[in-house]
Amino acid sequence: MLALIIKFWNYSFVFACMFFLVAYLPRVACWFSAIRKQKRYISTKNNKLALLVPARNESAVIGELFDSIDEQTYPKEFFDVYVLIKDPNDKTVKLAQKRKNTYIEVIPNQTCKGDTLDFSMKKIIKKTPNKYDAFIIVDADCVLEKDFLKEMNNAMASDKQIILSKKLVKNYLYNNKSATSLASNCNGMIWTIIDDMGNRFKSDHNMTIMTIGTGLLIRADVVRELGGWPYCQTLTEDIELMYDCVLRDYTTLYYSYAKLYLEESTSLSVTNKRRTRWLTGVIDSKKLYSQRLRRKCKTKHQIINLYYTTALIPVFFFIGFMLATFLISAPLSALLFLLGNPLYKATLMLLFSSFATTYISFWFLTLFCLIVDFKNHKMTIPERIAVLFVHPLFYMGYIKIGVDAYLSSANREWEVIDRMEFNNTIEETEVKEGYQI
Repeated sequence: MLALIIKFWNYSFVFACMFFLVAYLPRVACWFSAIRKQKRYISTKNNKLALLVPARNESAVIGELFDSIDEQTYPKEFFDVYVLIKDPNDKTVKLAQKRKNTYIEVIPNQTCKGDTLDFSMKKIIKKTPNKYDAFIIVDADCVLEKDFLKEMNNAMASDKQIILSKKLVKNYLYNNKSATSLASNCNGMIWTIIDDMGNRFKSDHNMTIMTIGTGLLIRADVVRELGGWPYCQTLTEDIELMYDCVLRDYTTLYYSYAKLYLEESTSLSVTNKRRTRWLTGVIDSKKLYSQRLRRKCKTKHQIINLYYTTALIPVFFFIGFMLATFLISAPLSALLFLLGNPLYKATLMLLFSSFATTYISFWFLTLFCLIVDFKNHKMTIPERIAVLFVHPLFYMGYIKIGVDAYLSSANREWEVIDRMEFNNTIEETEVKEGYQI
């Protein structure tokens, strides 16, 4: 009887692998869009832009963002900067006061990034309802490419309502070995996966992109229609926005020519803290919007759009199945071995297969990521080799994080994330000339 169960289990494992592969194949097709050059837009109008910078306790890193804003090639009279802080005694205030067209908003009761944006947007559209054509959200730890605002303005010629820029790793801008680590190199891969191996395809086919809450432009008419920024119910206000774009049929664009750089922690513990907060918010957002999203699926395009918007779901089920197989086969194979039952070999094979299948799947993902965005991953050959073989294990770390997020009610508070303070600033030549890719 046990032999029949294990044999059935083996057949089920093979069938499940084939099923998940077929379910994810359309998503794999997205990867190849990164190879083609994206359409470029040129705007004949200089739009008035409001740059919103959530900056709660960010004085250690925000100076570099201010420097990159000063270096923008976009005409200074066509954009203003709003620095959103919690504590009026924050050191950021003194740094911001030195800049022109920079306003400081103190929001003492902020509980998350979403309500911070909501407060500031409501205040701006109430005080000056027609002053701005668009709002751009940029996190305080970022550095902008010198033509970032110019390219975001160009992207507005697409008439899309939500526009997302390309994200690169800021750590590579430093001439300092301590600025990078295996953890920062591995986590930096996620931006290539999201942007170039996902958003490029979805953007080119008029589908909803995965919105990320930095380097994000939202048109002022959309903000006025929404009455501010209503995405405040989870830790990932940007994922809430993504799902709402599906529900409201807002048009989105990922524009790879507008680039900004964001910090990756060199510490694995801090990196995992960030990953936990992000994945917890992703899962909570999915729970929040799932019923409304299902009701939205009526046309063929809406069904296809929802598939690509929720493409992580097949991955979650795949990982869950592999994890269950691993957790069941591990103790069973040990027990059968101790009892001298030769069936332990079959269960041991299942144990190995579940791990190997997961690892190999993520290995190919990593390989493709390194290839399509080769020039932007500023790593040595040994570092690339290390990432190729370690990143699949790093990516598998989301398994525990995901399980905890589903089963636990913890980690729902807007925690302060440690920032890196390197011993030297970005090289002067790179700031003056831009860090063109």
